[in-house]
Amino acid sequence: METKTLIFIILAFLASLSIAAFQYFYNTKERSQLTYWLSFLRFLTLFSIFILLINPSIKKTTIETKKPQLLVAVDNSSSIKQQSQNKNVTSFVQLLKGNTDLNTKFTLNFYEFGNEINTLDSLSFSETKTNLELPFKEFSKLYKEGVNPVVIITDGNQTFGNNVAFVNYESPVYPFIVGDTTIVEDIYINQVNVNKFTNINNNLPVEVFVNYNGTKSVNKTLKVYHNNKVIYSEQLQFSNAKKVQTATFFITTSERGNQYFTAVIESLSEEKNTINNSKTFSVNVIEEQTKILLLTSIIHPDLGMLKKSIESNKQRSVTIFNIENKNYKINDYQLIILYQPNNKFNTVFKDINDKKRNHFIITGVSTDWNFLNSNQKIFSKIPTNKTENYNPVLNKNYAIFQANEMDFDYFAPIEDMFGDVKFLSSFNTLLYQKIGNITLQKPLLATYEKDLQKGAILFGENTWRWRMNSYSENRNFEHFDSFISNLIQYLASTQLNKRLNITIEPLYYSNEIINVSASYLDKNLNFDSRSKLFFTIFNKDKSVLKKVPFALDFNSFKLELADLQSGDYNFTVSVENQKETISGIFKVLPFDVEQQFNNATSGNLKQLALNTKGAVFYNYQENKLIQQLIEDNQYKSVQKSSIQKTPLIEWKWLLALIVTLLSIEWFVRKYFGEI
Repeated sequence: METKTLIFIILAFLASLSIAAFQYFYNTKERSQLTYWLSFLRFLTLFSIFILLINPSIKKTTIETKKPQLLVAVDNSSSIKQQSQNKNVTSFVQLLKGNTDLNTKFTLNFYEFGNEINTLDSLSFSETKTNLELPFKEFSKLYKEGVNPVVIITDGNQTFGNNVAFVNYESPVYPFIVGDTTIVEDIYINQVNVNKFTNINNNLPVEVFVNYNGTKSVNKTLKVYHNNKVIYSEQLQFSNAKKVQTATFFITTSERGNQYFTAVIESLSEEKNTINNSKTFSVNVIEEQTKILLLTSIIHPDLGMLKKSIESNKQRSVTIFNIENKNYKINDYQLIILYQPNNKFNTVFKDINDKKRNHFIITGVSTDWNFLNSNQKIFSKIPTNKTENYNPVLNKNYAIFQANEMDFDYFAPIEDMFGDVKFLSSFNTLLYQKIGNITLQKPLLATYEKDLQKGAILFGENTWRWRMNSYSENRNFEHFDSFISNLIQYLASTQLNKRLNITIEPLYYSNEIINVSASYLDKNLNFDSRSKLFFTIFNKDKSVLKKVPFALDFNSFKLELADLQSGDYNFTVSVENQKETISGIFKVLPFDVEQQFNNATSGNLKQLALNTKGAVFYNYQENKLIQQLIEDNQYKSVQKSSIQKTPLIEWKWLLALIVTLLSIEWFVRKYFGEI
């Protein structure tokens, strides 16, 4: 207890004693035994009140021993089971959990990963994809303090994600590689590079990478099939010095819609795994390319970003013109993007309004708001002479089209003139404004429809930073480009909103979960959560295989299919008691990507261990790995001392004592006629 508190208690004692004596003995001639008892009760009451106000406390030092974290990531993919290593992995996990010395030194945390990462409950070895980078990406977010070594139990076979050899993880990594690392003779198609979209009768370039594991010199034929016909054939030569061959060629088709192709490499004479000798890919053939005109009067990084992002979908082309250049015809384009318009855009706005052309307006610090307010009747803004930074917040209830849910929380702000925006007609907000930590119910990005015309408005420049932010988080531009693609697809369409929209991939694997999402709008173009959607699957004979209802999930409908055999399927999405339907096709391939691996792969994991100052271990080295972790002196427990103040007397009990003392004093005085 502090000296100051002790002095206060002594003063409280003296003050209580003085006040009680004054109240009962000052100018009192008759002093009975009752008077002394009543003064004592008054003294205790006053002293308790003072103690309640002083609230004396004592300091208690607590010493906590914090053990280092040992993170165990277990590969739960089907390739582990295919190589008959599932029992070895399970027994090693149990060995780690049961080792007393290891658990004494570390706090063990177990996770399983494949396509996603989760806390380890049980191992099924059924994941159809493997992302070796994923555990380290998540651990870097969850465990930011101290040294957190990782034991990753895997066969080293990665099907998607960034190369694990270049993972930036600050603590040592100990890969435990299961399976046979002996290289067996094998030839397989490693990768097919092809654009997802092309035009009818257009020559589409295709790259096929074929890998060879072996020492002999062999010649094998690569064939590409479409509708069971060979459309391309080439003989490739392999040897011990020439392990990889690339076939580059063009394909063309006169049929529209999703077209499926299969590349097949001739198998080796003693090859064990021939599943990986073929790879199927799809191309969406469209009748014509969407042309987009981007008009500007300034030079800005946003222009290049928009062109690259939009043209990532090969069915779209973007042409950038300075507004003063008159060598363009608006009628040649399906969408007009107006970047920071000013009075030089006068003619363009007149054409857009007269011809009801779809458009996308982007404002910024160079925008002439007086001109913009007077040349369109959708929105208006009275800007101040100051600029403001606006962060984006996704509206998850936006239902005009299927907008993929990106995490905008880490995106940089964009800049625009500060001012209040007012819409003069109906609109739908896709992104809200956020200033600092306050999210405003005001649009940052909005879409609207009026008089058979579609439009969108983005209030801010420097969106090129968003694409960079998306790349930093995901190591690719796909998430952001997909978001922009959905917006452009909606704006470039000459049809007004379809009330029913779906999202489905053209290709799946037989043991892969098929995810389908859909949205349905009512007649006012608001998301209709009361409607019932159904997904009907047909086989080649057009007979119904199954009819599955969608489940409501926030602002969309979703379903999962997990038991479809390989083959071609037709589907129809329908709405109960409504005429709207959407039909299409998809293909289920007869194998999963995990089956393409014959043995374990250690090269990238060795590099990861070297970069992080860890070590690689293999089957039958379980005890060696455990012993190294136990004996490594860099992993030490840390003692932390914390000082806590604990009240000397609980205030509730003290308050109850005061009430009790006052009550006793009152009843005694009442009984003896002192009141």
